[in-house]
Amino acid sequence: MAGSVVRAVWTFTLDEDEDEDEDWVPSREPSGDENLRRAVETLLLGIASAQAAQTYLAAWCADSQRWESDFTLATASAAAERVSPGVVRLIDLYGQFEDCDIAADEFDAMLQDYAAAARAAES
Repeated sequence: MAGSVVRAVWTFTLDEDEDEDEDWVPSREPSGDENLRRAVETLLLGIASAQAAQTYLAAWCADSQRWESDFTLATASAAAERVSPGVVRLIDLYGQFEDCDIAADEFDAMLQDYAAAARAAES
């Protein structure tokens, strides 16, 4: 269909390394640039459990309703700033990626998908 917009879908795979650390590796369809993927991965490092994912998602939704834009919600590894009603900026705290923007609706859906993946992994 000409002119239709394809919604980006984020999926998350649990990567277990030799040190028994479990990290979530995000991927996006259609694929975006590597910097955006790295930005999402870095943000999620600070949201390591299903409960933390649900807490972050609830705080993000509450702030979005209250402020609409011009607010920031950080994790230990990165921050997400709602710079306008339609745009979220992912902000690097430790030199892991270049600050970048993501559509607000895509960011919201990504958080919901991550929370669902984290819940599923813990059940």
